[in-house]
Amino acid sequence: MSFMAKHPIRIILAFLLLAVLVSLPFILPNQFYVRLVNEMLIFGLLAMSLDVLLGYTGLLSFMHTSYLGLAAYATGLFLKHLMPHSLWLGILFGIVFVALVALPVGWIQVRTGGLAFALLTLAFGMMYFTVVWKWYNLTGGDDGLMGVPHPDINIFGVNIGNSGNPTVMYLFSLAVVLICFLLTRRIMNSPFGAVLQAIRENEERASFVGYNVHRYKLLGWMLACILAAVAGSLFILYRGYIGPTTMDAFAGAAVLMMVLLGGMGTLWGPLIGAGVFIYMQDYISTMTEHWELFVGLIVMLLVIFLPKGIAGLNAVIKKG
Repeated sequence: MSFMAKHPIRIILAFLLLAVLVSLPFILPNQFYVRLVNEMLIFGLLAMSLDVLLGYTGLLSFMHTSYLGLAAYATGLFLKHLMPHSLWLGILFGIVFVALVALPVGWIQVRTGGLAFALLTLAFGMMYFTVVWKWYNLTGGDDGLMGVPHPDINIFGVNIGNSGNPTVMYLFSLAVVLICFLLTRRIMNSPFGAVLQAIRENEERASFVGYNVHRYKLLGWMLACILAAVAGSLFILYRGYIGPTTMDAFAGAAVLMMVLLGGMGTLWGPLIGAGVFIYMQDYISTMTEHWELFVGLIVMLLVIFLPKGIAGLNAVIKKG
């Protein structure tokens, strides 16, 4: 029996949600909210990429936002200095750059585990942060990379619009995030995803039955970093600017909170968690300059009373 036949309500709800998301830029009162939802999508993709590591492989990365930042800088520099009108080449450059950086780093990290892995991600993340902060001539230092052009979005020779247009960029981000979600979901539901979950549950047993644990962990790491790179390329196209604070420890903690808030091991949960977190941040920051304190308290309470995150509400409803 096909998935559509087994879960007709889920399919209908998914299409309704997609219809709402597509219509948002045409019904929201101003462009600010379009840009805000666009940011939710981008950080939702980043949170989903961290979920591949944390929720499925059991690997904690404190500075996963570093790979969003690296891709954003690489794409921005490519567009600014090499080919300002080549959107797809700029995105590809950002993804390849992150893959080349993440491969040797991941090779080192996956030979450890637990706390050592997490601390290595923190160490490498702080190293990336220092490089972009200090290399003023290339990255703009603490001023950030400014003046990144907004190329047109061409799909199969058809000009969709300019990436500087909030509505066009939002719809483009929505399409990319949806494709990434469906592909990642397919991968996580494959035998490869099952092995990652086996490693998460018991690494020694997975190794004992014949799986090359280091290789699978490295592949999981690379998948997570590539998804983060896609989010980074979307980020620089959406903002036209990237600063080193996007890669600092606080930004890394924020993405981790998005995953915990949404629910680990679900993929869709972190997407929702990112939206809720960014909305809380935006709303509370308009009322007080100490918004971090209140956001932290709210997330802490939600994690205590909803240990499985927002995605855990689904199981609660079913039991009810």
